[in-house]
Amino acid sequence: MGLFPSLGARFVRRWHRTVLDSPHGVGVVAIDTAGSQDNFVGFVLGTSDHAGYMTELAKDRRAMASLALAGLVALVLRPRVAVRVLRTRVRPWARRVAHRRPALVTPQRAGPVAAAHVGVMTALAVRPEWRKAGIGVLLVDCFVEQVRNGGVHWVEAQTSTGAVGATGFYERLGWEAGTQQPSPDGDHVRTYRRSLGAE
Repeated sequence: MGLFPSLGARFVRRWHRTVLDSPHGVGVVAIDTAGSQDNFVGFVLGTSDHAGYMTELAKDRRAMASLALAGLVALVLRPRVAVRVLRTRVRPWARRVAHRRPALVTPQRAGPVAAAHVGVMTALAVRPEWRKAGIGVLLVDCFVEQVRNGGVHWVEAQTSTGAVGATGFYERLGWEAGTQQPSPDGDHVRTYRRSLGAE
């Protein structure tokens, strides 16, 4: 769901690479080793500190340029997606920039402020023939353990509330459901959250 997957496999590979190259990136792959060759069954990808990942990515000019170029090529090859981007993202963004008021400068607090690290699962996928075999639950559990070891207090995941979404999956896992919100693409999404502090 969302814009990035609609830009194609090449762009998604570049995007996933920025996550895996980050010290905040977490990736877990499930492999079927019972066959004649190892087959990928599913994967989960995300960050142990999403704000830290985004800050580092914004500073990495080479990664940003590579991602931007891959996105531009994808849009040229996919005119319908390009029209959607113009309609749903560029115009609203330009409107916000044009009407933005200058920010007031507020004094900063003295001393360090401890901010809770929030881990974000950005992608979770299981091959269709392996669904309902517990692979998704295992991947989520592995991801949670990885980020918990990094001092994360919360984990979040966002999913569509429509037919392609996984709201039932997260509710069965006992994740806390947030409010439903519209996405720029006309879909509705819900953020699910899990606290790691009490475990």
